Amino acid sequence: MSTPSIGALLGRRGVPEEQRGHPALVWLSRYSPSQGWATLAILILALLIVADSINSAGWVESAGLTAVLLWSAIVGLALSKVRLPWFILIPAGLLIGVLAILWQASRTVEGDSTFGRFVETFQRLDVWWEAATSDGISTDLLPFLIMLLALAWIAGFLSSWFIFRWSNVWIAVVLLGIAILTNLSFLPDTFASRFFIFAFIAMVLVVRMSIIQRHEVWRRLNVQFTPSAGWLTLHATVWFSIAVLILAVILPMNAYTNSTAAQVWNVGRTPIATAEDFFARLFAALPSRKDQPGRLFGRWLPFIGKISFGGEAVGWATTDYPSYWLSQTYNQYTSKGWVATASEPLEIGPDTLPPPQSDTLKRVPRSQILQLGFSTDKFLTGGPYDWVSREGIADSLEPMKFYVHLEDTSLDETMPSDIRELAETMRLESVGMTPGGIHSLASQLVPDDLIFIEVLRDGAGDPEWVVFQRKAPTTPDLVAWHFKESTEENEAYRMTSLVSIASDDDLRGASTEYGNFLTDHYLQLPASLPDRVRDLAERLTSQADNPLDKSLAIQRYMRGPEFTYSLDIEPPPIGSDGVDWFLFESKVGYSDYFSSSMAVMLRSVGVPARIAAGYAPGELNEDSLRVIRDSDSHGWVQVYFPGYGWIDFEPTPNWPAHDRSLRAPRFATGSTDPIEDDPDSMFGDMESDPFVEGIFDDTDITVNPGSQMLQRYGEYGLWALIAIASVAAAWLLGHFAWNYGLGSLGPEARLYAKMTRLGWLGGIGRKADQTPLEYAAHMGRLVPSVSDGASLIAWAYAAVRYGSVDEDEERQEAAEEAWNSIKLGLFRRVFGQFGSSARAQPETE
Repeated sequence: MSTPSIGALLGRRGVPEEQRGHPALVWLSRYSPSQGWATLAILILALLIVADSINSAGWVESAGLTAVLLWSAIVGLALSKVRLPWFILIPAGLLIGVLAILWQASRTVEGDSTFGRFVETFQRLDVWWEAATSDGISTDLLPFLIMLLALAWIAGFLSSWFIFRWSNVWIAVVLLGIAILTNLSFLPDTFASRFFIFAFIAMVLVVRMSIIQRHEVWRRLNVQFTPSAGWLTLHATVWFSIAVLILAVILPMNAYTNSTAAQVWNVGRTPIATAEDFFARLFAALPSRKDQPGRLFGRWLPFIGKISFGGEAVGWATTDYPSYWLSQTYNQYTSKGWVATASEPLEIGPDTLPPPQSDTLKRVPRSQILQLGFSTDKFLTGGPYDWVSREGIADSLEPMKFYVHLEDTSLDETMPSDIRELAETMRLESVGMTPGGIHSLASQLVPDDLIFIEVLRDGAGDPEWVVFQRKAPTTPDLVAWHFKESTEENEAYRMTSLVSIASDDDLRGASTEYGNFLTDHYLQLPASLPDRVRDLAERLTSQADNPLDKSLAIQRYMRGPEFTYSLDIEPPPIGSDGVDWFLFESKVGYSDYFSSSMAVMLRSVGVPARIAAGYAPGELNEDSLRVIRDSDSHGWVQVYFPGYGWIDFEPTPNWPAHDRSLRAPRFATGSTDPIEDDPDSMFGDMESDPFVEGIFDDTDITVNPGSQMLQRYGEYGLWALIAIASVAAAWLLGHFAWNYGLGSLGPEARLYAKMTRLGWLGGIGRKADQTPLEYAAHMGRLVPSVSDGASLIAWAYAAVRYGSVDEDEERQEAAEEAWNSIKLGLFRRVFGQFGSSARAQPETE
C-alpha cells in the first residue's frame, strides 16, 4: 500500500534470479505488512505493555494473556492480507479467538483429558451463568479469566486488523488505552509508570503511521524522497514524546474540581457503578489490589479470601454510646455469601418524620455526630434510625414473593410452612381447572397475611405457577441507608439513633411469637446447607430454652479456641458451602465467616438472625472522639427479639463481646455517661471543640488544622507551576509543529518549506497551480521587503527539485542568507494578521 514489502525488495535486489519463485519468499512477500515490519514491532511492544500491566496485577493465575494478545495481532495481520470482504474476515478472526480462548482457559482446569477439561469448563460456565441470571453470587474466577482473554483477543485482533488493513492506528490506541487505564484504575499508584511507557509507544506508533501515509501520498504525486527519511522524523518524535510525558508527570493531577463537571461525572458514572456491583457479585473472589479510603457494603457480601487494611483513620465520631456503625444488613443466605434482597425506598431527612417504630422497648434516643474521611453517599447509623441532618433514602425490605408450581413439589422444601400447606391445597383442588378457576381458587384460599398476585402459564397456555406475596408489615424493616447527595471528604452529619439498654433478663423474657414477614426473611436457609451445620447448632443449644441463651451459647463457641482469626486466608473451594467449610474444614477466617456461621446456626434452630456490616465503634482518643479506622471494618450478628428489636452479638474473638450488664460507656478520663445528669451537657461541652464547631456552623471539618495553611500557600505555587508548565508545553508543541516533516528534506527544500509555512501564517498561502517562482513573486508583491530573498530561495529550491543539479554549498549558503533576510519581514506580516481581521487581499492588476 505504501512502502515496498521486504519480499518485494528482496525479489528485486538480494535474491538470485533462480530463487525468486521460492514458496517461502512468495509467502513472505504476500503477507508482509505494507506498513513495514517496524510497525508490527511497535504494535507488539504496546500489546506487551498492556499484558504486563494486567499480569502484574495478578487477578488470576496462569492467564496466558500475553500469548493471546500476540496471537491475536498475528491473526489480525494475516487476515488483513486476505482478499475477502471485512464482514467475512472480522467474524472469522473472532471465531479463531473463541477457539484459542477456550483452549487456553481449559488448560487451567483439572481433568484427565482435553475433552474432560472442556466439559468441566462448560459446566462451570453454566453454574456461573445461573448465578448471573438469578441475582446470585459466584466466587469462580474461570469466567473472569475467559472474559479477560476474550477482551484481550478483541483488542489485539482489531488493533492489528485496522492498522494493516486500513492503516488506521487510532482504533489500536483507543482500545489498548482503555484496557490499560481500566486495569490501572484498580491498582495502586506504583503501577502508573506502565501507562507512561504505553503512552510513549502509542505516540511513536501514531507518528510512524503518519509518516507511512505521507509517503504514500508522495508516491502518488511522484515526489522524490528517501524512504529512510521517515526514521529521522521518528527520531525527533521520540524526544518530543519523552518531553511531553515528563511534563505530564510533573504537572499536578488533582488541583481543582468544577462542581458542574462533578455532577455530570456522577450522572455519567452510574453505568460504571452498576458494573462495579456486577463484578462484586459475580467475580467475588477477585483480590483487592488498591487501598480504599473505607469499606462500604453493597447488596452482596460474598465469601472471599485475603483482605488487608492499612490501619488508617477513615472516620471520627462524637457519641455518648459506643455503638456499631451500621451500613447494610443482609437477609438471604447462599452457599457463596449473603444477599440483601429487594427493598423499597423511603424518604428521610431533617424535616421528614421518621418511619414508624414498633420494637421500642428499652430503647433510648442518642445523638451522634459522624465524619468520614472520604466522599460517599452511604449513611452509617449508630442504631435504629430516628433522625438525620441530611436528606436521604432508607431502604425498607420488600415482602417476599412465593412461586407455587402446580405439579412440581421439589421447590416446597425451601418455603415457609404456611406456604407449603397452601401449595399442597392448591395442587389437590386445582386438578382439571381452567386458568380462571385456578384464579378464583387462589383468591379464596389465600390467608390474611398473603396477597394473590397472578397465575403464570407455560408455553402451551396451560396454568403452571401461582404467585403469592406476603403483606408488608405496618412498620418497615430498614436494612440500609444512603444520602441523596454524597458527602464530601471530612464533611460531618448529625443523627439520632435508638440504642438498646435491654438487659439479658429483659431479653430472656421476650416473646417468641414472630410474624411471618420476619420468618420469611430471617429463618431462610438454602436446601443445600449440609446437615452437619444443623447438627452442630442443635448440639450447642441443647441446654438453652430461649433465643438469648441459644445466641450466647453459639457466640461462646465461635469465640472459643476452636477457631483462629486471620485476614490472610484462601476463599472456600469451588462448590463448597462457605459456613460449612469454615466450621469444619478451615476454622480460620475473619468477621464475615464468624458472623455468618453464628447467624446460620441460629436460623437452623429457629432463632431469627441476620448479618450486619459496617464498622466497629472505634477507639476513644484523648479528645473524647472515637477514631474509626479501616481495620474497624466489620461484620457482626443481629438477633431479633419481639418488642426489643434487633440486638447486636459479637462472635468474632478479635472484638470484645457485648456486656449487657453495663450500659454506661467508659470515656478516656474514666467518667461514665455525661447525659445521665444533664442531657444538654454533651452539646454544651462540644461547642468549644473545633471538631464540633464546624458541624454546628454547617461547615466542613478539617481534621488537620495545618492543611488549610498549606492549601492557602500551595495555591499560588500551584498556579505558578501550571503557568510555567503551560508555557513549556506550548513551546514544545509549537517547536514540533514547525519542524514536523522538515528533517527528511534537503537544505534548499527545508528553507522553501519554512518560507511557505510562514507565508501561510501571514495570509499568503501557496495556490496549487503556482510554481515556486510564481509564489515567490506573489509574496514579493504583498511584502516588498522580502521580494529578493523569496525569489532566491524559490530559485534554489526549483533548481534542486526540478533541475536535478548537484549539491552546491555556495547556493545553499546564499539561500540561508536569503532566509535570514526575509523571516523578520514575514514575522511582521504574521503579527499584523493577528491584529487585523482582514486576510491577504488579491492583487489587482
